[in-house]
Amino acid sequence: MTDLVPQKIETLPAITSGTDDLLSQITSALGVPREVLPAKGQIDHTWENLPRLLSMIPPELRDERMIRLCVAVSVGLFDSAINYILNSTVVELRQKIIRFGLPIVAQLTSKSIDENKLSEMMDHELLKLCLELNLITEEGYFKLDQCRSIRNSFSAAHPAVGALDEDEVVNFISRCARSALSDVNVPAGVNFNDLIVAIKAGQFNADQTAHWAAAIKGTHSAQRNLSPPLCMVCIAMKH
Repeated sequence: MTDLVPQKIETLPAITSGTDDLLSQITSALGVPREVLPAKGQIDHTWENLPRLLSMIPPELRDERMIRLCVAVSVGLFDSAINYILNSTVVELRQKIIRFGLPIVAQLTSKSIDENKLSEMMDHELLKLCLELNLITEEGYFKLDQCRSIRNSFSAAHPAVGALDEDEVVNFISRCARSALSDVNVPAGVNFNDLIVAIKAGQFNADQTAHWAAAIKGTHSAQRNLSPPLCMVCIAMKH
């Protein structure tokens, strides 16, 4: 299996004084105070923390949204930066559910779900489903739900009620990275229907028994906890 340990990002290109001069020129040309954007010190603080934060995220998840995140931070568009990182989080949570197995999710939750329904699911519903499947922890759910609420009130996605400072932006990115983006490994669930078909087909040989026993043992804790039939199958396989 490919090593999924994130490749460490040592540094990002330095933000020069020319960037701040450009922001001053733009705000001046529009006749608004420079203070409508974060100060250079605030931008520098967030920028200096980005390599550490991005290093938590596996290389395969560092896509165009991460580039936009970096560009937004570099010019002080913190409201856009948190939107990009939460969008990445939502996309990855959907993929975690797909990797777990949509038919298995339907078996566990008794809800018909496909990729279209998953893509249309509201963010708060997605978070609740991920918590139910143990794809995120209770702590992760709490922090990501706070990020969702913050995004709705302070990001470029909606008219903002205020602005976030540099520490809040760093914390926001850290929560998304730690709670959703730092690990792409999701144990596949066991398809009940396939297992039942295999059982009805006749007595398992040694290889079949080993396959299904390993699958049940290795399945996500959500399926082991929510599905007593798996425990009964485990017992049956021992005899």
